[in-house]
Amino acid sequence: MKYMKLVLFAVLWLSVVGCTAAKQDAATTSASMEWRVKSLEESFLNFRERQRLQDDENMQNNEAVEERLKSVEGQVASLKTGDSVMDAPADSVEETPMDKGWVTDLKPDEKGWVEGQEAQLKDPMAESGEEKPWAQVPGPSPVIPEPKVIKRAGTPVAKATAKPRTVSSSKSMYDQGLAKYNADDFEGARGVFDEFLKKYSKDSLVPNALYWKGETYYSQKDFAQAILTFKEVTGRFPKHDKAASALLKIGMSYDKVGDSENAIFYLRAMVEDFPNSDAAELARTELKRLGG
Repeated sequence: MKYMKLVLFAVLWLSVVGCTAAKQDAATTSASMEWRVKSLEESFLNFRERQRLQDDENMQNNEAVEERLKSVEGQVASLKTGDSVMDAPADSVEETPMDKGWVTDLKPDEKGWVEGQEAQLKDPMAESGEEKPWAQVPGPSPVIPEPKVIKRAGTPVAKATAKPRTVSSSKSMYDQGLAKYNADDFEGARGVFDEFLKKYSKDSLVPNALYWKGETYYSQKDFAQAILTFKEVTGRFPKHDKAASALLKIGMSYDKVGDSENAIFYLRAMVEDFPNSDAAELARTELKRLGG
């Protein structure tokens, strides 16, 4: 009888152990599946973002090619109509010694060194006894071939003065996108920021524009795209001020989609990397709420 009791006790114990092991195996399998799903989801999001960036790059290249074609067509049309200074026949303007690159031994006080083409540009005023430095004060004769030189000399000035307008244009476009965001026009704001990022890819406001683009997704509750955009901010500009806010919004976006583990991970990273930032206090509050 005692032996039978021992046998029954052993059978019951094995049954309990077997059930416990089965539950543990099930829990492990479930956790593994959940991890695989998260990994696939993030891989898919990364693929979508890479595809979008590739499309943007292709569009930008096409626009550059079209602009180049338009420029070439304009030059060809100008050559056909004869409006360009370059259309002048090669034998209509005689090359001077300076154009040919000759080395001359004339001195500055000799007339030929100062006036250059005086023999070719004779007129009554040039033949008078007064000195007429044609290189400095053009005479009234309409045949002086100087416009070509004047246009080339003026070109660098035009390029130099264009830089301030470019900078002001970039700031103006950024302010326009920010104004649309503040007016709750999230689609319009994102369009302006996308155009800004294509046109001014080296501007100092690129991290800010990229961050506010992520905010447009977040405001529209497209948290997957928001996460990818904010991660682009932290990946490309890890030391910028907007990186702290981007880390905070990544954690909050993960919380919105129910992924508390990633939410806690990014909020902790934000507090550790930017402990004195304005966003750190809000991140600590969120960590307390999530139990992290």
